[in-house]
Amino acid sequence: MNTIRELLAKNPWIGWIFAAMFLGLAVFIYMKRSGSDDPYSPDRMVELVTIKFVDTGDEIQIPRGRLDKELRGRGGSLNPEEGIINPKTGKPTGFPFDKDEWSEWIARINQEKTEAGAATTNKVVRPDAPAQLPATAPAPAPK
Repeated sequence: MNTIRELLAKNPWIGWIFAAMFLGLAVFIYMKRSGSDDPYSPDRMVELVTIKFVDTGDEIQIPRGRLDKELRGRGGSLNPEEGIINPKTGKPTGFPFDKDEWSEWIARINQEKTEAGAATTNKVVRPDAPAQLPATAPAPAPK
C-alpha cells in the first residue's frame, strides 16, 4: 500500500489518469442507462406526440404507443405523405411537428411489416421431422 502512495506522490499524473478513466466510465454508464434508443421502450411509448391537422389547423396530443398502434392497423404499406385521419373531416391530414421523425417512423413500420410478411411465408421444415404425427391409441377404459 505504501508503494502505491509513493508512486502517486512521485507521479501525480497517474492518479489523474485513473480519476479521468473512472469519471469517463461513470458518464458512459449513466448515458447508457438513461438514454434509450429503443423505439419501443415503455418510457418512449407513453410520451405525448402533438399532431397538427393541416386542413383545420387543430392540434391534438396522443400517446406515441397509441399512434403507433393506429399506424400498424392500417393495411398494406404506409405512405409518409398521408397523415393521421382528422376526426372532423375524415381526411388523412394530421402530422407530428417533426417531419424527419415521421418519415423515419413510417419507414421503420413499413420495414417491419415487410420483414414480418417474409417471416410468415418462409416455413422451416426439418428434414428429420415425420411427415405426419403418429396416431395415438385411445386410452384404456378404467376398470
